[in-house]
Amino acid sequence: MGRIIGIVHRVKQLKAGEARPTKVWIDSGSGYDLETETDELDWLLGRFPVKFRAVAKDEEVKSAYPWQIVKDKDGTAKKIPIEWDGLKAGDTVVMCCGGSGDRLAYAIARRGEKIGAEILRLAPFRLKYERAGNNKDNDRQLLVFLYAKRPELFQQTGSRDLELIRVREMYFGRQEAMAARMGCAQRLSQRFIGSIFLNEEGNYPEGILEEQFDRVRASDTILSLLAKEESRREKELKEAVRAMPVWQKIFEQLEGVGEMIAARLITAVGDIRRFENDSKFKAYLGAHVLADGRFPRQRNSELANWNNEARQALYLLGDQFNRRPDSVWGRRLREYKLKLRAKHPDILCQQCGSPWESCPNKKTHKRIYSDGHIHRMATWRTLTKFAEKLFHDWKRLEGEVEVSAKAAA
Repeated sequence: MGRIIGIVHRVKQLKAGEARPTKVWIDSGSGYDLETETDELDWLLGRFPVKFRAVAKDEEVKSAYPWQIVKDKDGTAKKIPIEWDGLKAGDTVVMCCGGSGDRLAYAIARRGEKIGAEILRLAPFRLKYERAGNNKDNDRQLLVFLYAKRPELFQQTGSRDLELIRVREMYFGRQEAMAARMGCAQRLSQRFIGSIFLNEEGNYPEGILEEQFDRVRASDTILSLLAKEESRREKELKEAVRAMPVWQKIFEQLEGVGEMIAARLITAVGDIRRFENDSKFKAYLGAHVLADGRFPRQRNSELANWNNEARQALYLLGDQFNRRPDSVWGRRLREYKLKLRAKHPDILCQQCGSPWESCPNKKTHKRIYSDGHIHRMATWRTLTKFAEKLFHDWKRLEGEVEVSAKAAA
């Protein structure tokens, strides 16, 4: 039987002066840190150095992996590795699903297919329960312990998980391409305006500047290439989304939900199995209701701890429901509008509580239950119900996928 290896992945950056390495623990009782992405790659390929020796004076230093030689500030070799470790045949790697570790999990799964290793992952909320209030410093050991005692808590990282990780990467790639294209267009616009107003000869063109800029923008080579890259990445993303079971079984059936909104939600949610219940799921999306009955929004002194990408997707989705009043969720939105207007027939002053028309301080006070306010309330009530149904449908789908995968095995 091979080794059990617990890995807690962390983003490689300095936070308040603290290094954040990825932490590895082996069931034999040893562990080490992977401080950089290069270390992670070396570990994946079984060549991470775990033991060094000092370099003798005037020794001719030779190493199969030159980047692993420890040098002083002058570039003189001080230590060279003599023992290596990493993913081996027969190993079982255990991690948490979702988050920054997805890329490493993907690589371990692909590498494991070639050498005969496997990776299983655990929902974060389960690890939190098993941690029982202790700090996170021992999570890597806890993962190994849990797998040894309760392996049923872990799920195999299969083709569906790898597909999800790829879609997330493709979505981020498309967003980066879009940001690059928009940034280029903005710089081009500022340069064009500057060339007009800073003309030393004082020869200013006639006509609408925006129309003249459109011609400049259409002829710019760099902007054109960036637009093509964005288009290509978006096309690839849509194709990848359409191949996913969650699109075919859930999102495709919903009028108003296109591939891009679905991709945004899929990317933000990641693995639905990491959410314990629909309450946690709604809170993550920002579609929950606060203790006082209000819907959450960014207010002073209030924590906005939802996922911005997911909440933005819901906002766009609510607009689509409003534009399609005869769709299933469009009708639900209209029903909530009627109910809320019946409950709040009058426009009131938020501060005075009196009818808005009789408020003496209209310049400083705010009105509530206007048509716009009722629309926003109904939209978020609809989105809350949508999030609940999405959670249960998605959970059910994952259950079907797991059952079918076991049956195929």
